[in-house]
Amino acid sequence: MTMQTQESRTPKYLYKYRSFNANTLRILSRDEAYYADPTAFNDPLDCRPVLNVDTDLRTLEKLCYRMLTLTYGKDKAVATMNNHRYMSTEYGDFRTDEKAAYCYTEDLKQEVKALLYRELGKHGVLSLAARWDCPLMWSHYADEHRGLCVEYDTTDHRCSNLARVNYRTPGDIKISELYDWKIGKREKAERRVRNAFFYAKANEWRYEREWRDVASTIGADDAPLKMRAVYFGMRCDYAVVTSVVKLFINGASTIKFFDMYRRDNSFKLRRHPSNVEEIEIHGVQASRKWDFDGFNTE
Repeated sequence: MTMQTQESRTPKYLYKYRSFNANTLRILSRDEAYYADPTAFNDPLDCRPVLNVDTDLRTLEKLCYRMLTLTYGKDKAVATMNNHRYMSTEYGDFRTDEKAAYCYTEDLKQEVKALLYRELGKHGVLSLAARWDCPLMWSHYADEHRGLCVEYDTTDHRCSNLARVNYRTPGDIKISELYDWKIGKREKAERRVRNAFFYAKANEWRYEREWRDVASTIGADDAPLKMRAVYFGMRCDYAVVTSVVKLFINGASTIKFFDMYRRDNSFKLRRHPSNVEEIEIHGVQASRKWDFDGFNTE
């Protein structure tokens, strides 16, 4: 998969905000990362670029036929193209009638769009943030501070396509770029298309300062970055903190733990090292309703 590594310095650390649930526990305990299905993102505009027809109809036809052939084979490609032409005759001859030509163009554009979404929608996306102290991120992605935030070290990562999200791109893909990729086989055009698909978001999301890695499959996989620390939200239950800390307490673990708190006279968030020693000693406690022999003391 050809993807552009955008020209910007990768932060030394990147962060993943998460609610605490069985999937989070699995990811932590197995040191995994989850590459999400881009068609299931909470923003329906994300990984959903529009197509801009900036070529003549003949070029669009060639592109559509080529993409159909690559996806379904020659026979189905011919049948599908013939069907699009036939459907356009409802409005006249597309070669001479303006309305028929418009409808035919729209049909082909939608076909190309569906084929592109089918191809690129199979890839998984790992979303990360450039900061751990964003109040909106804690509220939106960490269960309103009941969850946690995982810190990853990017010094020696195995991400294949780690790059920063662009919040200023117009969010469209030109037919000419798709043509240059699929028929002209130009790598530069392929990179432009993939970047517009995976790394473009509306400007309103810029507070996320998001970085993404794109993989060939969707689902959990070995984490491509080294886990360095875990931050617990201001509302994170002590039982959750205890469970996560005890998961990593051993002679070989180098994971650090931090509790989040609000800075005085400010809406800014700060961190403080978690009291790991106290958790080790008092983390798991027996019920006070039972004595040491197992008899109810009430």
